[in-house]
Amino acid sequence: MPITLLNTNGSGGFSLINNNSQGGISVSINQVSTSSFINPTLTIGSAVTTNTQSPFVGGGNSYVFSSNVNSFISTPGSSDWAVGTGDFTIEWFARQSGGTFPRAFSIGTYSTATIANSIEGGTFYYWANSGVRYSNSAGTTSNTWVHWAIVRQSNITKIYKDGTQLGSQITDNNNITNTSTALTIGNETTKSTGASFVGYLTNFRWIKGLAVYTGNFTKPTSQLTATASANPYGGSNTQAIGSGYTKLLLIP
Repeated sequence: MPITLLNTNGSGGFSLINNNSQGGISVSINQVSTSSFINPTLTIGSAVTTNTQSPFVGGGNSYVFSSNVNSFISTPGSSDWAVGTGDFTIEWFARQSGGTFPRAFSIGTYSTATIANSIEGGTFYYWANSGVRYSNSAGTTSNTWVHWAIVRQSNITKIYKDGTQLGSQITDNNNITNTSTALTIGNETTKSTGASFVGYLTNFRWIKGLAVYTGNFTKPTSQLTATASANPYGGSNTQAIGSGYTKLLLIP
């Protein structure tokens, strides 16, 4: 059975609800370590586990996804995901080990997804409003930790791999207005083994209204946070993140 996490206190504390008609359980945990978690409910599929695999020298945890229809994390549709035509940053760390059409995240289902990503056959794809808007060779990704960022600023979208722009920028005036469809991580809205992300994923951050990265940057070397100063890892081109921009931050 999927497990639902309910944000009950607005400060990072969650109740774990076992959705089982034979008798639910409720215990207090801190599964998502951020006080900025605004969308109140997470559903974690029963095939998702956590592991101490981490992209950071200092250690940390990651979610483990497999080729299974119950391998997903989702949160309900919300205005938080409706970025309109404005600036946004969607980023995550992944160590991908397989998958046929693996979705790192998706709002909707191919071929009508509102916004989505996958890396298929060595190609990085970015979808918006039911179409592929960007594709480029992803280079080496298998069994290697990679930091990915999709960033739109002033109707220009760039993809970054480990802090370096991947391919060419695109003009992107897609108006993302869907507030009713769940955001799914590790699969898509209509779950399938083909769309299953296979591997480790952590530090998934969704930021609305701000292009955090404005050019090549020093990739994060520690866990992401809901707010941050400019250039927290050195280098340049990383904007400060003020209160209210981070809509989702997943750190197991």
